[in-house]
Amino acid sequence: MIVLKDIDDRHIREIAGAFADSFLAEEGVVSWSLDYDDAVQYFYHTLKEFVRCGRLFATSEQEEGFIVWYRKGHGLPWYRELLLTVKYMMYMSLEGVQKMILSRNGWTDYTMSHQFDRDYVDVCLVCVRREYQHQGILKQLLQQPFQEADENGLITILDTDAGIKMKKYEHEGMQVEKDAVLKSGIHMYTMIRRERKI
Repeated sequence: MIVLKDIDDRHIREIAGAFADSFLAEEGVVSWSLDYDDAVQYFYHTLKEFVRCGRLFATSEQEEGFIVWYRKGHGLPWYRELLLTVKYMMYMSLEGVQKMILSRNGWTDYTMSHQFDRDYVDVCLVCVRREYQHQGILKQLLQQPFQEADENGLITILDTDAGIKMKKYEHEGMQVEKDAVLKSGIHMYTMIRRERKI
């Protein structure tokens, strides 16, 4: 696993395209609300912030897959999240932003159910390039956050809005903690993995 830092905008935009391809291929918030251009803009600005704080990782130099993960309280500071919201409104279509807001109506951030936990590992974003699907890349991506959790006696949490992805995370040892059906009809699965003894 390598951390992607000091990468240029062209590289970030190319990775954003891989995320857009992956998320648009499955039913969920992104495919329900965004076209390809808006999806690329969404992921480009999001990933740029995570590159800035050194939280975007790739499987290898070949970049078969990507993951953003961190310990509780070590993600984006609130003012960077606010700036991201402004960028979404500036660079995405009005229709895309509106549909994304509508699709998430009724959604409660998965971290809220663990806000009183002393610590946890948060898997924020995961993408396996389409040409590397079904080759064990997801297992490789989750190895580092799972190891961090196990070494420190922590749970690992994430959310996903695609039933296919939920099944893949179950295969890797996670469980559905909550299945919320949003007003748009989209399922939002909160996934959890309990720490394992090393």
